[in-house]
Amino acid sequence: MISRVQKTVLVLVVVLFMAFSNTGSASAGALLADLENALMCKCDDKCGKVLENCTCSTSDKTRKKFSKMLESGLTVEQIVKQQVEEHGETILSAPTKKGFNLTAWIIPFGAILVGGLGLRRLLNVWTGKKMPDNEVDGAADVDTDKPDDAAGSTKYSHRLQDELNQLET
Repeated sequence: MISRVQKTVLVLVVVLFMAFSNTGSASAGALLADLENALMCKCDDKCGKVLENCTCSTSDKTRKKFSKMLESGLTVEQIVKQQVEEHGETILSAPTKKGFNLTAWIIPFGAILVGGLGLRRLLNVWTGKKMPDNEVDGAADVDTDKPDDAAGSTKYSHRLQDELNQLET
């Protein structure tokens, strides 16, 4: 007869075995998902989708091939490198961050910055605010307390005051 301690040890071993076997398959699934996110589908339809989102028959075959490669011990990086050597950099879902491909990462942020500055200038023109020439350089002119059209505004102030005085009489 099996003692209580032996039953407890046996149950503990079975639970640990199940826990580790599930972790291995979960990590394999995560590695496959990482691989599918890193690569584009190379189907005949040229769908242009990331492998993870593609539902064609070619993507199913590719997933099976990648699963076998992962099970054989290859890492995600090795498989990606092999695919780049075979199909070129167009297989990557995101451009590399070196060489000419670096422009694909920099240009959008530069365009947003230039567009924002242009929008600011356009809004200032539309609202009638005049930007001093040296604001572009970053140094505002501290000496000018009055706007450029101060003489014109005092001229109209005097004219308004004269017309108001004439109305009173």
